[in-house]
Amino acid sequence: MSYAIIRNDKLTRVDAQGSYIHNDRRSKGHSNKDIDPTRTHLNFYCKENQLTYIKEFDRMKKEYDLKGSIRSNSIIMCEMMITSDNEFFDKIGLEETKRYFIESYKFVCNYKNLGKRNIVSAAVHLDETTPHMHLVYIPVVKTKDKKEE
Repeated sequence: MSYAIIRNDKLTRVDAQGSYIHNDRRSKGHSNKDIDPTRTHLNFYCKENQLTYIKEFDRMKKEYDLKGSIRSNSIIMCEMMITSDNEFFDKIGLEETKRYFIESYKFVCNYKNLGKRNIVSAAVHLDETTPHMHLVYIPVVKTKDKKEE
């Protein structure tokens, strides 16, 4: 029996840069040996970033007037990796696999009002051993940690 798998990681500015390079396939020599360059053309975006993740974060922080102090090691965004097992994807085929990721993207957009506006990128990789989506978002918290004086 197959299961949906969602893993969530926290990203600092340094981590976000590494994720950007991997997710957008910005490197010629991939350290991940599971990437098959002959299949990279099958990859697609549910939401494509226009800038690097860092520049997207800085733009969104300013545009949405996000508050909070940010240190060099602060978590600035998160990345969900959404997938299942190869047996599941083999059984449903390519078109349903694409639909699976599109529906997963819609689900995350609607979950607890995360919204499309807080999602930086949603890249689907079909060029690795197991199809998966990297969904990068800014975790906007609507409460304050400390009392303002």
